Amino acid sequence: MPDRARLDGAESPQGVLPGFEVGSTAALRHAQATTPFGPSLLALGKVHGLGSKGLSDLVTHLGRNLGLLLEDDSARTLAFLQAVKIPGAVRLAEVLAEDRKDLLADGRDELDRLHERSIVLLGPDDVPPRLRSIPDGPRWLFVQGRPEVLDGGPFVAVVGTREPSALGVKATEAVVRTIAAYPITVVSGLANGIDAAAHRFALRDNVTNVAFLGHGINVIFPAETTEIRHHIIASGGAVVSEYLPDDHYRKHYFVARNRLQAGLANIVVAADGTAAGGTAHTVRFAAKYSRPTVGLMFEGAGNLARLVAEQVVGETVEIFDDAGRRRLDHLFRALCEEMDKPTNGLALVEHLLERELRLREITREDINRLTIRLARAIEEAP
Repeated sequence: MPDRARLDGAESPQGVLPGFEVGSTAALRHAQATTPFGPSLLALGKVHGLGSKGLSDLVTHLGRNLGLLLEDDSARTLAFLQAVKIPGAVRLAEVLAEDRKDLLADGRDELDRLHERSIVLLGPDDVPPRLRSIPDGPRWLFVQGRPEVLDGGPFVAVVGTREPSALGVKATEAVVRTIAAYPITVVSGLANGIDAAAHRFALRDNVTNVAFLGHGINVIFPAETTEIRHHIIASGGAVVSEYLPDDHYRKHYFVARNRLQAGLANIVVAADGTAAGGTAHTVRFAAKYSRPTVGLMFEGAGNLARLVAEQVVGETVEIFDDAGRRRLDHLFRALCEEMDKPTNGLALVEHLLERELRLREITREDINRLTIRLARAIEEAP
């Protein structure tokens, strides 16, 4: 599978992100990398002392031309590092000059291993538009599964606590069951609790999933979600990380991961949790990005819904009340119609009917009863 990081310099004529000029000479300003982005990122990720922030800053400024740092021009490499204000630029330039061939060989080998597992690297030009549009969007993404899912939508993020109540899980099921009637992709974080429940119910109801990780794509955490992750990929969804493949999980990684869930989503549903918990970060990111947010109300629910209600585009629904479910259904249908996606409120019913017809010994009398009930529903419809 080829590296999806494009080489056409779509971001600017020089392939450098807008508003940045490296160095003072024309040679620096107009330099073009011959080394592809993917191997370059993985190679530089192995350089001790550069760090994730330094690497991110370099990609911010160099874009697809990151490979310039690994080409045989030590003076230019140093000029780039100093222009981006990378700490220890002189020492790093010396390391790159000495080890560039080995680093690049390792980067190419690692990219090949990722491709063998259906993992692609999206470079700066290929990050999905909804994530490129947020002010703190990712500079690159590793995607296992179908990366094109990220360019589709609509997306509804279903998020919540790692320790939900039994009713919190049922509330999550109700949300996903409502989504299942429409061509909506569920977004969550593949953590235990509400995230895992959202993904599991979506898989059951044939809803496409996108799962954002708070660690590298090679890391499985928590172990209990291994099977869910496998089924997300096998069913045509995607598992996504902005971290280098072997990066271990850290608390602040999960907080940063939450911004991607909110950023990709058209609507964020806060299923269960507290205003002091981790999901509150997702709610605040949603407010920052002006994403409509829905908090679920039910007996024993945490106070997260109260935080949602305080947002400019936030509202709460009583999830186990018929009126609340209808409100949620209206929001999802309206979202699809706004994006010119086909809507069919009975799509899930049709799917269940097809399954029943396969599994049961259906009689003509059974069909007649159903026909009469459908005719009555047509007469009662507004």
